[in-house]
Amino acid sequence: MTIRIITRTALSAVLALSALTTGAMAASTADELRAALVGNTFSGDMGGGGYASYFAEDGTYDDAAGGGTYEITDEGVCYPGTDFGCYEAQIDGDQLEWFQNGESAGTGMIKQGNTLE
Repeated sequence: MTIRIITRTALSAVLALSALTTGAMAASTADELRAALVGNTFSGDMGGGGYASYFAEDGTYDDAAGGGTYEITDEGVCYPGTDFGCYEAQIDGDQLEWFQNGESAGTGMIKQGNTLE
């Protein structure tokens, strides 16, 4: 009987901690993404290497590979016509973490303006 009570208590604690952690990982909204990224540069790590991308007001982005178009939707930052798909993001001040398919895909900093020039 005592082991059963301890097991239930431990399970309840794990579930409560899981709920708190899940809430902390909420993705930023489309409006928050627009306010943070448009007209600014993300600089950090993506896919195991350094990466920087400027998000222009006209829906284009520039990076070391040349760039393309992006859209900010309820799904996150999306790259139409590419295999990149969409990335959700969690923004905390000038820090940003990208997520794709529920997994972290990169972290970095949002820098004011176009720092690629």
